[in-house]
Amino acid sequence: MLVALPAAIAFGLIIYAPLGPAFSGKAAIGGIMGTVALGLIASLVGGTKSLVSAPCAPAAAVLAVFVTELVNKGSIPVDIIPIYITLVTLFAGLVQLIIGKIGGGKVIKYIPYPVVAGYLSGVGVLILTGQLPKLLGLPKEIKIWQGIYMFQEWKWESIFVGVATIVVMYLAPKIIKAIPAAIIALMAGIICYFSASAVNPSLLQLDHNPFIVGPISASVSDLYGMFVNQWTLVSTLDFHNISIIIPPVLTLAVLLSIDTLKSCVILDALTLSRHNSNKELVGQGMGNMSSALLCGIPGSGTMGPTLVNLSSGGKTKMSGIFVGIAALLVLLLLGKLVAWIPYAALAGILIVVGIRMIDIKSLALLKHRSTVFDFVVIIAVVISAVSMSLISAAGVGIAMAIILFLSEQMRTSVIRRKTFGNQSFSKTRRVI
Repeated sequence: MLVALPAAIAFGLIIYAPLGPAFSGKAAIGGIMGTVALGLIASLVGGTKSLVSAPCAPAAAVLAVFVTELVNKGSIPVDIIPIYITLVTLFAGLVQLIIGKIGGGKVIKYIPYPVVAGYLSGVGVLILTGQLPKLLGLPKEIKIWQGIYMFQEWKWESIFVGVATIVVMYLAPKIIKAIPAAIIALMAGIICYFSASAVNPSLLQLDHNPFIVGPISASVSDLYGMFVNQWTLVSTLDFHNISIIIPPVLTLAVLLSIDTLKSCVILDALTLSRHNSNKELVGQGMGNMSSALLCGIPGSGTMGPTLVNLSSGGKTKMSGIFVGIAALLVLLLLGKLVAWIPYAALAGILIVVGIRMIDIKSLALLKHRSTVFDFVVIIAVVISAVSMSLISAAGVGIAMAIILFLSEQMRTSVIRRKTFGNQSFSKTRRVI
């Protein structure tokens, strides 16, 4: 839980960032509720031993692009956009459920590695570029490509906290292996933030403080009120615009399914077990649908928390369930402390996550002539994700997968065996 929760809060903030700071509290709760729902339902129904499901980077990147496009179009009021996020999460989970029920779990595993590597690398680049403005403390209206030259807009408080978090995130695993690096890094960022308040006392102000998450309502009655208010927004939906959710729904369903099954395959190798792909997708689908009903954000079976869970002794699906229970207790008992988490500390953690998602090992594909095209596929998907959108990159990835399949077939001979009549003789003797 200590690994999954800080990242989940950060992913929620990424998704809601285009809507403005007024939605920070809802973003943090969305990340926590996603951890609760996925931890409880996906672990219970999916049943893969030791797997921890929580909000993940691919989901955050896809939904952040979707929300940004809605804001830029201006045709949908900002107050209504959260219900669109909920609907995308709900239907993405439903598609996952259907894929699992019809046996699609085995098919998804055959998507070519270069397409998956390119897509995830593109997500890593988007997260990296999306978090740099928060690391530098740039105002929302200034893009990273502009702000990188506007030194006067940089905030030393954010840089101090963010850089310290990144350094600790990298060094912590080499020094302390018993405690997850993300937790140590987050604590270091918070300590640096309060240390900086000695120079800038305004950092100790909770309300309207641009450097921290800010106050959130975490009591049972407040959460119930938030759920009711969000679902009442359904009556304000313009169903003529509902088709805009189809591309992100399909993209999320496939991407989250791949991310989950990839984690399951690695887990199988470590535990010498065998997961049930279709059953796991049903569990993930129900988990994401439950997250949507609780106004949470979507996720998948995540590798980081799963490896920590496994190394800490988690051997059954109950360990994943307790992650969800622990996340709910944090929200109800420690919700006021979450308000003091600095944006820059979360940005520092996510920058490291984004860098690790970029597949540097794919450069090895350039060593052999037969795999150069595989590298071209990866680069094409990454460029599409960064220059256009993740949804466009999904289309490019599908097209490149078809080309990749055809190229593999052209390189492979259809002749399996050659037999010469003057060298081999039949063992069957004819009766004279």
